[in-house]
Amino acid sequence: MGKKSRVICIAILAWTLAFYCMPAVSADFPEKMIKLIVTAAAGGGEDTEARAIAPFVEKHLGQKIIIENQPGAGGKIAFTKFQKTEPDGYNLITYTFPKSIIMEFSGKVDYKTSDFTPIFAWSRSDQCLVVHVDNWENANEFIKAAKAKTLSGGLSGRGSTSHLTGLIALDKLGIKANWVPYEGSAGSVSAVAGKHIDFTITQPTSAGSLIQAGKLRALLLFSDQRDPYMPDVPIPKELGINMDFIPALRGVEAPPKTSPAIVKILEEAFSKAAREPGFIEIAKKRKIALYSTDSREFGKIISKAYPRIGAFQQMLKE
Repeated sequence: MGKKSRVICIAILAWTLAFYCMPAVSADFPEKMIKLIVTAAAGGGEDTEARAIAPFVEKHLGQKIIIENQPGAGGKIAFTKFQKTEPDGYNLITYTFPKSIIMEFSGKVDYKTSDFTPIFAWSRSDQCLVVHVDNWENANEFIKAAKAKTLSGGLSGRGSTSHLTGLIALDKLGIKANWVPYEGSAGSVSAVAGKHIDFTITQPTSAGSLIQAGKLRALLLFSDQRDPYMPDVPIPKELGINMDFIPALRGVEAPPKTSPAIVKILEEAFSKAAREPGFIEIAKKRKIALYSTDSREFGKIISKAYPRIGAFQQMLKE
């Protein structure tokens, strides 16, 4: 047998073994309720979005979606348990990506986000630079001030998506900050409003009410596209600043080694749910920026995120 023939035989054998090792998929999947694990406490953005889309997913799956909150250690506990969950399609997880990868680079964990099976993402939560209205009128004024002296910046927690965005943004702008971590975005936003810190990096919805009240001002949205609910806030490229950001997605994933057949069924259900007029109306009321991402594209985003986040590993630990 020639070398080429041996390679082909090995490839066929590997595929055959992988096929027969996959869990059997019932033609009637799903046949029972599905658990959707939220890695944060009830009432937050991850939780409310999961509960908003769940009824519409139920409509297309024909089964009940049960929301189970598993907060703790920023989601680390939930991710660790999920790594060993049976890949039968009846246990899914939702969180704000790339939170899980940030945690991998911030300390020791017993899971790998790259092992999880991406299903679908329905929204994007970009971060923005927020300051007190008395301080700076625009992003250029802020950047000039930040280069003149080190400013204090608020985070919704070390190792959070806002922390990563802040590191990427300030590194590109060539400025430094004294980071002050808070328990959630509400704390950092309130600190800016009280002039206890100079700025914060947060999601637009977290500072929305104070911005509308005229107490805070959003200077820059860290994205490649403007937020439909904050149309007057510029993005870096409009100021001649070249930044490449990792999109903060809210979506759903299945355990490692979930079969393509299950993925397809779940992906179609979530995709249809995200296009339901009822869900779109809820998103508008809550100012959720819809951003549909299928399983294949979701997987590409996950793969690209690893080296980008890894470059800031040491700073995430500081």
